[in-house]
Amino acid sequence: MSARNPLRRLLRLRQIREDQARAALAGASRVSGAAAELLEVRTEEYESRPGLPEMLSPAELRGLMLQGVRSHELMSAAAEVYDRALGQTEVARRGWSAASSELRSAEKLDQRRRREADRTAQAAAERALDELVLTLRNLRRWI
Repeated sequence: MSARNPLRRLLRLRQIREDQARAALAGASRVSGAAAELLEVRTEEYESRPGLPEMLSPAELRGLMLQGVRSHELMSAAAEVYDRALGQTEVARRGWSAASSELRSAEKLDQRRRREADRTAQAAAERALDELVLTLRNLRRWI
């Protein structure tokens, strides 16, 4: 990075932010995938329970009620974790999108600046060549 080009620094910083946002999005996607698997496992456990016998003792009835409450708590917790993970993934996706957009705008700005610098250098070179030709003509007249 040259000291003359502050856009290079800006571009590098935006590249770093975009990389960080992409890593955060990947992490959030992994977490939401794990949460989805957990929810699926809990749902399968719940659905694979055996049917109820026709006659239950009060103790068995109380045990089944407690198991049902616990299953409901586990399902609710898994659903909450999944919802939270999806929310974090969406936040990470928006962050990455913003960082990516900023990076693209900085790249476009840098490209425009380079094209303008190239045009300016080309014009300066042409003016210098014209002045050199005029100087040579004037020298030939005096000789």
